[in-house]
Amino acid sequence: MRLPFRAIAPMLFFATTALGQEVKTVVVADADTRRPVAHASLYTKEGGRFHSCISNEQGLAHISFTFRSITASHLNYERRTLKQLADTIFLRPRYLTKAEVVVTNKEPEWIRRCLKETVKQKEQHYFSREACEEFVYDTQSLGTNSIYRFHATGLLRMKDLIHKRYALVVDTTHITASDSTRLTDTNNLRRMLYEDFMADFDNGFIRSHRFYHNPDYHGKNSHEVELSFRSKSNYDDRGRIVVDTVEFAVISAQRFTGTKVNLQERMSPMLYAMARVFGYRIDTWTRDYRVNYERRSDGSFYPAEVRYKLYLSGRDGDLDESQQEFHDQTGGGFPNMEATLRLQPTDEEPGDYDCWYELPASWYIRLSTEADRQKEVILDNLPAVFTIFENEQ
Repeated sequence: MRLPFRAIAPMLFFATTALGQEVKTVVVADADTRRPVAHASLYTKEGGRFHSCISNEQGLAHISFTFRSITASHLNYERRTLKQLADTIFLRPRYLTKAEVVVTNKEPEWIRRCLKETVKQKEQHYFSREACEEFVYDTQSLGTNSIYRFHATGLLRMKDLIHKRYALVVDTTHITASDSTRLTDTNNLRRMLYEDFMADFDNGFIRSHRFYHNPDYHGKNSHEVELSFRSKSNYDDRGRIVVDTVEFAVISAQRFTGTKVNLQERMSPMLYAMARVFGYRIDTWTRDYRVNYERRSDGSFYPAEVRYKLYLSGRDGDLDESQQEFHDQTGGGFPNMEATLRLQPTDEEPGDYDCWYELPASWYIRLSTEADRQKEVILDNLPAVFTIFENEQ
């Protein structure tokens, strides 16, 4: 029996390597802090075939395939290609890394006042107009024996200010995959838009987190401050924001959330309970969201650059224990997705284009109406140019 709803695909790709094959274990670590890097991708293409594995929470990666060169990548780190492996692969961070901040109960009173005023101003600052921007969207998903990349450019606008719904016009679309049957994928684009940091930033968020001022931060203006935050109840909910204390606006933000937080915030308890009845389980679910906001000419802010990483491992009741153990060890079948979105204001007018595609809200597990399914079918079948991975240079 199949589930009456759609779930993100932790069972899309299945490992074909024999269980008895020798496995080499390495550690992926941050070159600056020497801390383990979880959910980094290690992949190669040999003889026209693609192979990959994923580092676990301790940074351990189990490589069960041969290679002449192997690439290690993570959204937050510089990509690195190696011909020989040491016990540890060090990745250099894309962002300035700082010492871990210990957030205590002592919090300057001005921080909370500033943040509450920022919440009051956010509708005017971030959701005040049906603006139109040029967009560049890239997403990548790796499975044990498969790779998928989707690149798209075009125009993006907020179609409905009341319900905050977006629409897009595509200019170019390009899929890189192992075959030409893959569909166009806007799921991560929608997550970056509808799960935008400012959409979640409210008084409830302020109450549930502690904030700490980082005095060593130096921004473009003297009235910008950087605040670290951490949930009062969950270690796996933390990040940093840069706030303009004159405009009361968030300039940039980074938030990491783990399994417990994501299940609470991003998943309907009823739908997840239904999924569990059919043998579906979520073991690990992490999200890393980074955004930089810039000003439009009218003074409002837009997400100029967004980086998003999703790791979601689950269990299908159809797998036996030995299959599941092998999948857990090698990362087989689990989605490790990374995406970027870049926006730039344009003078183009929405009325100049007839073919705007509505972007439904983001989802992980959901019930679908017929109208929803029709919208998904359209977005899954945007015209695209294909590059077959085995022929990629």
